[in-house]
Amino acid sequence: MAEFPLCVSCSERELARLTAEELSISIRKDSKLKKPVRAKPKTVIGGPLMANRMKMWRQHRERVKEAISKVDAEAPAFQAARITGVNNLRDEAQVFMRRTKANIQLLVEISRTMRTHGAINPFRYEVVHAVSSIPIALLGLERLERDNRDFGKRIMEVHSEVDSGLSDKRMLEGRSSAPSAPLELPPQAMAKYEAFNIPLPESDAELRRLFRPRVYFDIYLKDARPLGRIVVQLYTEAAPLVVLQLIKSCMCNQHSKFLVKRLFPNLWLETDLLLAAESPLKQPLEYDAKVIDHGASSYVLSFSKAYVKGFTDHLSFAISFKPLTVVNGSRVGFGRIVKGSKICECIQSYGTKNGKLSRGLLFTSCGLL
Repeated sequence: MAEFPLCVSCSERELARLTAEELSISIRKDSKLKKPVRAKPKTVIGGPLMANRMKMWRQHRERVKEAISKVDAEAPAFQAARITGVNNLRDEAQVFMRRTKANIQLLVEISRTMRTHGAINPFRYEVVHAVSSIPIALLGLERLERDNRDFGKRIMEVHSEVDSGLSDKRMLEGRSSAPSAPLELPPQAMAKYEAFNIPLPESDAELRRLFRPRVYFDIYLKDARPLGRIVVQLYTEAAPLVVLQLIKSCMCNQHSKFLVKRLFPNLWLETDLLLAAESPLKQPLEYDAKVIDHGASSYVLSFSKAYVKGFTDHLSFAISFKPLTVVNGSRVGFGRIVKGSKICECIQSYGTKNGKLSRGLLFTSCGLL
């Protein structure tokens, strides 16, 4: 009985007591009627009392299972948004961006102030409060002069598309009023023509036009902007047929036949000129490699001595960007750039180490001056 709980009511206890008394009375009666017989003790399992207790215990277990607690024993709800701070992330990001922007602006203003030594607006003020207006007037005057110089340069580079009836010769004479020194031809270069008894012009202008002609090329950066004009002075006695071919192409404005092939920064620019099928340049050439010294100056036009036996389909020549003494004896110089050196310096930024162009260079116009 110790293994069952005693959580029963009073009526059930009374019923159990009565059942036990009746059982004891019936046992005494049986013992009087029968003789006592010695027998082996038997273990009695069960009985009415045990069955009643088992029934009551099962009923108690069912009531316990169906019991509902009146106390809230559930765990509290987990507020993830409050703990992680998700709702405040946007506000914190906006504050961070505003603070970063203000810091960058402050650093930029400090850098400008240090570079100009305070000659700009301070960070917290929008207007410079000067004691005198003379510095501001001087700055305005310098700005006006700089704008006038830039405007004058643009005007000088303008070329009219309308035929005004004035020749290029008269326009050049009007621009250049300073007299030039008479042309002196090198005697070593002219000595080889004495046997032919070639009549030479007497005037210095005609002599320059024959032995020192000038041509120009307008260079354009592909898909970007025009770079400007370069003027080339040719040396006829260095390579007569090559100079003649360049003059013919420029007089006919055959700028599309000039193709920029390769460009090596701080070295040279390689250009090809397409030739006609019956061009005399495909035959052995007459040349004088001692007319121009490659180590004396930059921006020299030259071609390799490998072509003295004749060019194939194009006239290949190069424009050097610096003095190249090492090519004396291996290349023939026949021209030199006399105007537009800044343009040659600019175009070097569009070349690579292997000569490939990063941006295309085009000749948009050419002519004879």
